[in-house]
Amino acid sequence: MIPIDKKRIVTLAGTLVLAGAVVAAGVYGPSVWKVFRQQSAITDQVVIQTPELNGSKGAVLPEGTAPPSTSSAAQTITVPTVPQTLEAPPQGDVSSKNKYREPDTKLINLAPSVTGFFGETALSDDAKTLVFGTAWNIHQYVDGYLYGPAAGPQMNEQDIKKYIVFHKTLLDKQFKNEANIAKAASLTSYLDVLLNSGIDAFDSKDKTRIEQFHQGIHDLDSHLMRNDANSKVYGATPFATKRP
Repeated sequence: MIPIDKKRIVTLAGTLVLAGAVVAAGVYGPSVWKVFRQQSAITDQVVIQTPELNGSKGAVLPEGTAPPSTSSAAQTITVPTVPQTLEAPPQGDVSSKNKYREPDTKLINLAPSVTGFFGETALSDDAKTLVFGTAWNIHQYVDGYLYGPAAGPQMNEQDIKKYIVFHKTLLDKQFKNEANIAKAASLTSYLDVLLNSGIDAFDSKDKTRIEQFHQGIHDLDSHLMRNDANSKVYGATPFATKRP
């Protein structure tokens, strides 16, 4: 048994949770996010056992130590090294009328304006799936924030900000491993600007900037990564949304 301070516990517990929980095809939904946020809310020093990493049971809290509430919000977020494939428990957002929907990769249908950024000589299929999942996940929470539970699952401003940071960190990690990242510089640069604008908008709680971010993430999800013909086109990205 070894005493570990709270910062090391947050990092260790987060690493173990994310290493043992995983999102299919690298798409990270609220199950992983909520568990990670719960672990990062630890505030007291506790004693844990050194975990076994192969077939491990994870970090063990001593008897009488209660786990943090899932409603607690972390003041900071530290994203540990994440494995390439993850598999999360099939649990959506149960706090709203409109439940969280898992990304459906069968719906990926790239617009001609972004097709060239993916493929054998550009971004990998893993990167494509992660971009799709990022747009899909964030879009539905921003819809829910702007238009209420009938439009999407619910999070407050600070949690949406952290959710965007979470996905952006995963994208940044993936892009660093892409051999042909230079071939997609226009797209990756835009994604960086878009997600940073969302982080800033929700941090400031500025409804005008949040709406501007919504238009960009909406077009990215509905018209660049998918082909939702019934969805409004804002023309908020530098890439054409028209289909042949």
